[in-house]
Amino acid sequence: MQWPLGRARCRRKEGEAVMTKSVLYRAIGLIAISSIAHAEDLSTATAPLPPGTFTTSAYSDDWKIVNALSAGPTSITDHATVVDWPLNLKDGPPHGRVLRQGSNGWTCMPDVPGRPQHNPMCVDGTMMKWVKATLAGEKPNIDRVGLSYMLMGEARQGQNAPTTKDPTEVKEWFYIGPHVMVVLPDSARDALREINQDLSNNEPYTTVLNSSAGSTPIWVIPVAKNGSRIKEELPK
Repeated sequence: MQWPLGRARCRRKEGEAVMTKSVLYRAIGLIAISSIAHAEDLSTATAPLPPGTFTTSAYSDDWKIVNALSAGPTSITDHATVVDWPLNLKDGPPHGRVLRQGSNGWTCMPDVPGRPQHNPMCVDGTMMKWVKATLAGEKPNIDRVGLSYMLMGEARQGQNAPTTKDPTEVKEWFYIGPHVMVVLPDSARDALREINQDLSNNEPYTTVLNSSAGSTPIWVIPVAKNGSRIKEELPK
């Protein structure tokens, strides 16, 4: 009478063991798949975009940090704060969540969505002041030199062109190679007079990015041609 009961219990334990192993294997499989996907995701943070695709904010925080830090030299990015862009660039502060806290006064931001190539940026405190005012359509009131790096380059729709909601509708993109940007104090604004404003000749140019009255121009200085990458070699 006890033997069939013991046998049933044995079968039940065997079934539970098989089920436990099955759940464990599935979990391990999901972790492995997740890890592979995560690695592939991070690899696209600095790789050229496939033709016909555009930058997007639909990535993990880790991806955005890798992407943002590719904008500048490691002497700056190693201790820079990384912040995300807001869902709407015209709403509130010029950035969203803090993705990584830094300590050197520099801020790096990942790609602006809707562009046909990566365009992360690292800015110092003065340039961040310029960014905030420009996005808000206000006068920045710059009183010292500000600096920004975009060593991945960027793509622009043109001088002072309003941002198109659908990037596929842009007829011509201007591709600017790796560059630095400088904003001068308002008192030195005339120093930028008669500097080139053509985006297509790979020469330094000035732009205001905002047609609002009193906008402060920035000086964009390419350091490599479009499509080039800056390779940083640290001292041995």
